[in-house]
Amino acid sequence: MDHYDERQFLKDLQHLVNIDSGTRYVEGLERIADFFLERYAELGFEAKKLVFDPAYGPCVQVKSHPGRKDIDLLLMCHMDTVFPQGTTVKRPFYVSGDRAYGPGVADMKSGTLMAMALAAELREARPGLSVCVALNCDNEAGSVSSREWLWDLSRNSRYCLGFESGRPDGSFVKRRKGAAHYLIKMYGKSAHAGIDPRGGASAVIEMGNWICRFADFDRLPLETSMNFGTVKGGTAYNVIPDYAEASVDIRFQTEEQLEILEREIKDLCKGPYNPEVRVTAERLARSFPMVENESSEQLMELMREAGSGLGMEVTFSNSGGASDTSIASMGGVGSIDACGPVGFNSHNDKEYILISSVEPRLDLLKEVCCSLQPEV
Repeated sequence: MDHYDERQFLKDLQHLVNIDSGTRYVEGLERIADFFLERYAELGFEAKKLVFDPAYGPCVQVKSHPGRKDIDLLLMCHMDTVFPQGTTVKRPFYVSGDRAYGPGVADMKSGTLMAMALAAELREARPGLSVCVALNCDNEAGSVSSREWLWDLSRNSRYCLGFESGRPDGSFVKRRKGAAHYLIKMYGKSAHAGIDPRGGASAVIEMGNWICRFADFDRLPLETSMNFGTVKGGTAYNVIPDYAEASVDIRFQTEEQLEILEREIKDLCKGPYNPEVRVTAERLARSFPMVENESSEQLMELMREAGSGLGMEVTFSNSGGASDTSIASMGGVGSIDACGPVGFNSHNDKEYILISSVEPRLDLLKEVCCSLQPEV
């Protein structure tokens, strides 16, 4: 039985995209979770709602063989988006030619539907294969509430496919950077900017020195970056600012690179540019880099062979974006990401997928997964 029907796929995609499900918008995430609980139950899977932190809402765990702890194939998805409540009213789902538009359509509501179609196909074509689908609620916040659950699933898995959108060139992702989110705060000393300009200690100037230091790509470890994404400080134009803070994104290829940067941040906190300014740096969240291993190499070769048989060229690329698939990869699981439809412009108002990319990529993944041998 073919579990992909384009008309039904687009109908379901419209339903999901038109539900606001930004991270921490629990009401919307509950609606998404309920949709998948009902659909997977109809397909004969065990589907459970799991809540690790009520502030982030529910995750959904789906298993083809609930009595088995081992997992042959882990399919990783997330239900949350980066868009706030009310976005879907302003720009709801629509189709134009081969493109489907809407908030979260590529990242990654279309991927969640593809994973469900694949799981349904494998339940019939390979009933002995132990398949688990993990639908995360807080990926866009670094999987802060769900990480331990994903670790536990990964520890018992042989292979993992992540359903982030396929790259614009159609490639799958074999390697990803890790990410860390820091909140840096500066506490200086206020003074009158005209009467006593040297009497204060500017927290904003201290922050500016940090920004210039870490914006220098030439002195950072290879392929790492620090982005001071939001910066605020000061109270009035004629007052030396006694406070500043920044929300900082760090990207890195290896754990060693992160350690180098964190050591530098710690040292700067102890010895800032201006000794009259006190600095704190708190790591709020982090994700691991996705790396290649022997098992992922085997999976890539299976994908190339399957693609050749289907007349598709299968290619792989690296990504600077973070993903839950990195959790499985760091645990030694053979992992490939960007298995969803080919997508463009994630995280902005021009986001879309190519509808025509869904079926051939689904056929490819089915061919690959059917060749996997279940754990004996």
